[in-house]
Amino acid sequence: MGWLADLDRGVFDLVFPRDCAVTLEPMDEEERLHLSADGANQLARIGDPRCLTCGHPFEGILEGDRACPHCLDLQPAFARAVCAFRARGPARRIIHRIKYERCPFLADDLAHAALTDDIFRRHLAGSVLVPVPLHAARRFDRGYNQAERIAMVLAKYVAGCRAEFLLRKQHETISQPRLGRQERRKNVAGAFVIADGMSVDPATRYVVIDDVLTTGATLHACAVTLRKAGATHVDAAALAHG
Repeated sequence: MGWLADLDRGVFDLVFPRDCAVTLEPMDEEERLHLSADGANQLARIGDPRCLTCGHPFEGILEGDRACPHCLDLQPAFARAVCAFRARGPARRIIHRIKYERCPFLADDLAHAALTDDIFRRHLAGSVLVPVPLHAARRFDRGYNQAERIAMVLAKYVAGCRAEFLLRKQHETISQPRLGRQERRKNVAGAFVIADGMSVDPATRYVVIDDVLTTGATLHACAVTLRKAGATHVDAAALAHG
């Protein structure tokens, strides 16, 4: 089904001219194929103040230390997570299209746009990017894993990065959006293992990659697996924080 992921390319673009996924205006000749500069500017960015561990954005002006409810509850196995966008408005709609409307090409453009965030780019630099895996049945049904596409795009444009598919999801789980915070953690606990034939280098910095970070449960579960396998430097990143 891999060819289905790229139906928007080549001759298909000639028959059905491309519009920006945000503005819905026709695309000019730009580096991104489905997200114009104007469209990217409409995506809600994450700025400071934010949690320095999970990237959770705080509202207003932060005076002194503020405990992050996500980290107090999760105690994440990753050292730090950084996200570029808030999963609201246009960014949320794009992510929904990527996951549920067979639009993997939007993951490429959203990842490319995320790299205009200097903090996000620096967070990735020099690391091995490890995409969150899908269970084999889910991947076959969808035809692609958006986290893999995101990791490959990020690795292409960030200095010193490479993507490695180190993890395998050994059993299917319930879709996370239907679950509460504690249920999400239980749902993915033990779901990930090191993929067959793969190993972890204790001297390497790994960054687990996903499309969206909500409670951090999935990224935490992946980080736990990497640490149990011997990784000592594990961070995380997602395109959007929801």
